[in-house]
Amino acid sequence: MSQENVEIVRRLNDVFNERSFVENADLLDPDMVWDMSHVPLPDAAIFTGRLGLLKFLDAWTESFASEHIDAEEILDLGDQVLVMVRHSGQGKVSGIEIDQRFAMLWTLLDGRATRMDMYLTRDEALEAATGRTE
Repeated sequence: MSQENVEIVRRLNDVFNERSFVENADLLDPDMVWDMSHVPLPDAAIFTGRLGLLKFLDAWTESFASEHIDAEEILDLGDQVLVMVRHSGQGKVSGIEIDQRFAMLWTLLDGRATRMDMYLTRDEALEAATGRTE
């Protein structure tokens, strides 16, 4: 099952970049949790359910003229998948170029994402997933 989870998370990365969560709702548990509270960002809150996720994405997208995430590393942790992403883009109002890295810790059950927890570092996400760092 864990290789299937990795493939689902790869697809979710594409879905994020395409903003096609509505069209790919079958990849998300209806009660999924999108948790940004572990990172010091203006949108650092917890969003619940598909509608909560869409609300977050609408607000997030408003901030950028363009943006993209690329998976730089994917760790298979069984029911969880840790993805180190590079987030790049340009601010809509400021025009400032951004280039930052985050750790996305996905939790999956029965072929659907039930949680996504964002962390600043790989070690923080790994510790949250396994209780240890590498």
